[in-house]
Amino acid sequence: MSYKILIASDKGNSFHYLQETLNDDLDRFEIVRSLRNEIYQTALKAKPNIILISVDSLAKNGIESIMSLKQDNSTNRIPVILITEYSPRTNFDRVFEYGIVDFIRKPYTKDELLMRIEAAESRKEFQHEIYIEHELLRELSIVAKKTATGVVIISHDNEIEWVNEGFERMYGYSLEEFKEKFESIIFDPGRNPKLADAIEQCKNGAESILYEQKWETKYGEPIWIQTTLTPVYNEQDIIIKYIAIESNVTALKEAEERLEAKNESLITLTEHLESSNLLLEKQREEIEKQKEFIEEQRKKSDELLLNILPFETAEQLKKKGFAKSKQYKLVSILFTDFKNFSNLTNVMDSQELVKELNVYIQKFDEIIEGHYIEKIKTIGDAFMCAGGLPLRNKSNPIDVTLAGLKIQKFMRDYAEEKRKQNETPWELRLGIHTGEVIAGVIGKKKFAYDIWGDAVNKASRMEQSGEVEKVNVSGDTYEYIKDYFECTHRGKVEVKNNVQLDMYFVNRLKPEFSEDKEGITPNAEFLKILSKY
Repeated sequence: MSYKILIASDKGNSFHYLQETLNDDLDRFEIVRSLRNEIYQTALKAKPNIILISVDSLAKNGIESIMSLKQDNSTNRIPVILITEYSPRTNFDRVFEYGIVDFIRKPYTKDELLMRIEAAESRKEFQHEIYIEHELLRELSIVAKKTATGVVIISHDNEIEWVNEGFERMYGYSLEEFKEKFESIIFDPGRNPKLADAIEQCKNGAESILYEQKWETKYGEPIWIQTTLTPVYNEQDIIIKYIAIESNVTALKEAEERLEAKNESLITLTEHLESSNLLLEKQREEIEKQKEFIEEQRKKSDELLLNILPFETAEQLKKKGFAKSKQYKLVSILFTDFKNFSNLTNVMDSQELVKELNVYIQKFDEIIEGHYIEKIKTIGDAFMCAGGLPLRNKSNPIDVTLAGLKIQKFMRDYAEEKRKQNETPWELRLGIHTGEVIAGVIGKKKFAYDIWGDAVNKASRMEQSGEVEKVNVSGDTYEYIKDYFECTHRGKVEVKNNVQLDMYFVNRLKPEFSEDKEGITPNAEFLKILSKY
């Protein structure tokens, strides 16, 4: 089976020189010639193993053909090597951006050419995988918060508003320190032209811009940063922010620099094949390390997505790029709200207020996790969750009621601790309703899983009409749970818009189903009944 080489040269001397060099092995090699403006079309037909392009063909049409190769799935893995009579370091820094992976200086020997071809072959899969993985990371970066990748939010009038922890670890600076040291530089077109150019392209309609530049950490270490700048639009299609996703590609840059240095060494090592094989082995080790790093970043991105969306929805979003909304016939929605929370905001320090609120919300999260309940969102001091989705079950009215009793028990226990410390405890209203909803993912730049329907409104009315330390449920929920819980009928209670809803206070589990005196923890008999739902 012959190895096919495509050589692109408007002048015939490069083609003839290649034929003469491989004259003894023409039975192993098939040489195809192309003009510079026909490289892409010729490659599609010939399907070569490698492409050699002479420096005289490195002009506008030649570059466009190479870029077309890299944009086509059937040709983007073919290595491209430049033939030049100059040093590899002379005036060719940017050709790597167009898909050229190596240089060979003319005149060259057959052994040197074969080693360059072997080196390019060994690197092509690695370089293609790097491109594919970068695209995946770019798409997921808008949900990154704890990832090692840096995330920066920039206002429309060029002010850094927020950075994530990955950014601070990458540079070593806190947001305030970074702004103090670099804010006068970052948005100065004369001193940071790449960012200024990227912002300008976004203003002209670009969806995102990718660029690289060198920085220095707080500790004086030079690093290479690859940035993807993406504009965020409001409903009037006006840019309101920019999101910059930044990755530390220093290791990759250093690998490229080492590879470039090795390429220069290969000119003088054509007769020392054992040494060249050793260098190639080290390259393979570096490639494996890069693969491990990419796999680690993918796992972190997947974990981050699962923290934001239900597993089923997250998997659908990753595989298809979108998640369809679904209708659920039986869902139990739980709302909580702290009594007189607005008064607390006037008397408590804002930091202490948020810290205390977080104690409650984290405990609520912990409680519902053990009852197959999905947290939907928090709005201010309000907490909303639902049972029976995204995985459907018939036990959700019971599951959510049990969770409601445990939440109010926690509130009572925690209030007692507060009183012992002469602190004022918070008080909570809690309401539950069971009904039909639609659930799905909304948003394009920032995903959010939410539910809609009249059942949501009724659940909110249950909370608003409830009392502190009580679990207030609708008549619909009561019909599902009445055989297992002791309840107090409140009758018809008037809610918003003069509507009257049947309501019940859930006091506890019935004694025959309870393991504890308070009627909060189910016994083995009740768990057996619940497992049949």
